[in-house]
Amino acid sequence: MPKKTVSFRTFGCKQNRYDTDFLRESFERKGFVVAEDDADVVVINTCAVTARSAQKCRQAIRAAARRGAKVVVTGCYPQIASDEVKEIPGVIAVSGVRERSRLADLVLEALETGAPVVEVKPHVAGEEFEETEVQQPDLTRAFLKIQEGCGDYCTYCIVPYARGPSRSRSPESVIREAERLVQRGYKEIVLTGTHIGLYGEGNLPRLVEEVGRIEGLIRLRISSLEPHDVTPELLDCLRLPNVCHHLHLPLQSGSDRILRMMGRRYDVALFMDIVGRARRVAPDLGLTTDIIAGFPGETEEDFRESLTVAREAGFSRIHAFKYSVRPGTRAAAFEDKVPEKVKEERVSALISLGRELSGAFHRRLVGRDFEVLVEDDREKDGLLAGFTRNYVRCRFSGEDDLKGKVISVTVQEAGPLDVTGSARR
Repeated sequence: MPKKTVSFRTFGCKQNRYDTDFLRESFERKGFVVAEDDADVVVINTCAVTARSAQKCRQAIRAAARRGAKVVVTGCYPQIASDEVKEIPGVIAVSGVRERSRLADLVLEALETGAPVVEVKPHVAGEEFEETEVQQPDLTRAFLKIQEGCGDYCTYCIVPYARGPSRSRSPESVIREAERLVQRGYKEIVLTGTHIGLYGEGNLPRLVEEVGRIEGLIRLRISSLEPHDVTPELLDCLRLPNVCHHLHLPLQSGSDRILRMMGRRYDVALFMDIVGRARRVAPDLGLTTDIIAGFPGETEEDFRESLTVAREAGFSRIHAFKYSVRPGTRAAAFEDKVPEKVKEERVSALISLGRELSGAFHRRLVGRDFEVLVEDDREKDGLLAGFTRNYVRCRFSGEDDLKGKVISVTVQEAGPLDVTGSARR
């Protein structure tokens, strides 16, 4: 009997990419053959951070079912809406964000019995971190999940309900996997999680130092941090020779009034103080952010404050989002909703400002040399591409067979999306 084929589709964050890599390997261990297209089983690892994210997941589920595949749905969307997911035609198995190691067995059970299987366990206080070591196929940048869950409960956010309470991976396990990744040839490791500032109840700086000491690790990157978690000890980690000069700090709004309504645990003054201290440690810091447009009650003045703060912070990249109502969150009941047209206009203004700020940041790099980790094969124009330590995409002319290597590139031109240069000989 031929083996069943399985393909994977991932929506959402870096955590989901990590989890999909684990699922891919666990399905292979159970005898499935991974295929890119036309697989017997399609596993969709979902996101539910916005209403649009959930809609895209539903569309992908229905599209796979129309092609005749047996669909498996996992991740955040079924964690908060399992009844809704299991009713979609073609779905044979549903699981949430817990016990990923059992998903392949659940799918085999559903295929054998012909009956759909639903296993979505509610989160409970004190639940432990689920250990999931991953091989990862791409030998350039590796994601290493060190934490999962969040307890902040910002008024607009569904993530704490989907991911559950914070739980951390043991330092010994993190170090072991990081060493294995370096031995396999990875040049860069990205520490990731739902809210990694909560790692080990304040032990993230120590973990960064320990991972940073691993022999052979060229780059260590810290993923998104909540502003109130950025301590002096964590900023000191930017001084380590292999820690990347890049921080992703979600601003969400430049209005203190809106930040309070959002339930954020900082104000603009604290945010800007952190930015200033970070730049004193790393003057070439790449600073990226998230900003939500159209939160309930956001006035034109509130939004102008967001634009002003973003400009003063000098972000190297802005991820702009329209506010999305998530049932079950406190903000879903807030009145004074902002019209969709206004939200779209504000997002467009943020995108425009983001391109302006990115271009300005990139122009400051012209004429300088940067180490670039080559991640992409040649593009249509014959150039290679990769990222600098401060998270700027760099396209450059260079020799073949450079993928996975770190090389020095002289930046010659700057655009709003990336920079262009040539490899130094």
